Amino acid sequence: MVMEAAPASRHALTKGQRTRERLLNAAVARFGEDGYRATSVSQLSRDAGLTPAAAYAYFEDKDAVWAAAVQADLDELSDEIVDIAMADPQPIFALLRGLVQGLDRHPLARRVLAEGDLADLRLVLDHRLFADTTERLIETFVARKAAGVLAPDADPEVLARGLETIFFSLIVSSVRGGMMADADRMRAVIEVLRSAVGGGPTQA
Repeated sequence: MVMEAAPASRHALTKGQRTRERLLNAAVARFGEDGYRATSVSQLSRDAGLTPAAAYAYFEDKDAVWAAAVQADLDELSDEIVDIAMADPQPIFALLRGLVQGLDRHPLARRVLAEGDLADLRLVLDHRLFADTTERLIETFVARKAAGVLAPDADPEVLARGLETIFFSLIVSSVRGGMMADADRMRAVIEVLRSAVGGGPTQA
């Protein structure tokens, strides 16, 4: 009796996809350790067990590898912290705490925030880590407005965009200026944010 082969998983990666993923993992690790300038495509290729020619089959140049590596590291960080933070009674504060703690596990994301130029920071700001959070904040502010926590003329979208901007600026300044080490300063910032969104969580 001939047994039919089990169908391949739709989530199974092709050989090319596995190779690209291996190169990307090597890039996240190497860029995180040595930075952009000190890393070459040849070095990344060796780390991934490839030839430079093979690497260029997946990425146009080092800039493309860098952007993809930053995206991949932020994807992983986002998966680790966002859902947990948004289920917290005080999501923006939980997200801030989770992000800062998570940077210790993601050297590339930390390096981009600490040393990146404007283009690098734009990669972070455009990432779903911030974009998705803004959409969730809009939903939260809509609910708080309906519960009477926010002023009747408050615009949830404007509040969410403003909070996203403050949040991103706070993360960058925390990493670059060491603000997270100043507990009193961080508590003061959190109190300002808490007041701006109508205080802490309510029963409603």
